[in-house]
Amino acid sequence: MEAPAPRLVPVRAPFSLSKALDFVRRFPPCSADFVVGDDFLRGALSIDGHGVGFELREASGALSVGLDGDLPKAVADRAVALAAAFVGADDSLEAFYAKAAGDCAPYRRIVKSLFGLHHVRFLTLAEITVYGVLMQRTPIAMAARQKRAFLRAFGRKVGDLTAFPSFEELAQLSEADIACAIGHARKAAMLPRIIAGVAALGETFLRTAPYDFASAALQDIPGVGPFTAAAILLRGLGRMDHVPLEMPSFAEPAKRVYGAAFDPRTLRARYQEDLGYWAYYLKIAA
Repeated sequence: MEAPAPRLVPVRAPFSLSKALDFVRRFPPCSADFVVGDDFLRGALSIDGHGVGFELREASGALSVGLDGDLPKAVADRAVALAAAFVGADDSLEAFYAKAAGDCAPYRRIVKSLFGLHHVRFLTLAEITVYGVLMQRTPIAMAARQKRAFLRAFGRKVGDLTAFPSFEELAQLSEADIACAIGHARKAAMLPRIIAGVAALGETFLRTAPYDFASAALQDIPGVGPFTAAAILLRGLGRMDHVPLEMPSFAEPAKRVYGAAFDPRTLRARYQEDLGYWAYYLKIAA
């Protein structure tokens, strides 16, 4: 049976899929998970027991999302929504760019170089939950290797790609299984309870609850601290209203841009609910 015609998903201009593809190529935790061409990206999802391959291309004022094979409507709708959210298609950059226009010259140059880049997230909440543990106190290259090992061991094959397991699939894994795959006993011991805890909170709650409530609920799960909670909410769900600016991973690149003028209070006051976009552009430039 032929694959259905690609769906066209509206995007909020300015939108550059090319910039998003550049980011994916350079981002070690995800770069090996996709096939990235000059003007397209192919990836895979595991949804309700279905392996779903998808392809993204830029269309005139829209994002083209092609799906492989004949799928139940609910699965296809979810796949399109996740694929579009992955590249931040519905994010508005207008307020962020207006605030950045009044920032210092070095930061304005960063914004100019990345103009049109929307926030590329992790594909699923399940994926960022696992990666949020793997990256704890770990250099990005090593955490990326552990994630690739996890995916090889437990992912769902979809053609020539591998989809990250869903929460339902992750719930079947034992501590011993995970330890064997990633070679790290402490993280393997933490992952089952953190996976279960995040899954129990649910994506709807974590997307819609006031940020402080969502963050506190995540941090009630043993093994989830402020940094991991922030990563899940920002890099997984695109919640832009909080960044732990005092942490070295943000403070150090900020000091290289702002020098002695770096002040977290000033940045929070300027960017407010767009602080996550400020941090996203900053970290890419770093």
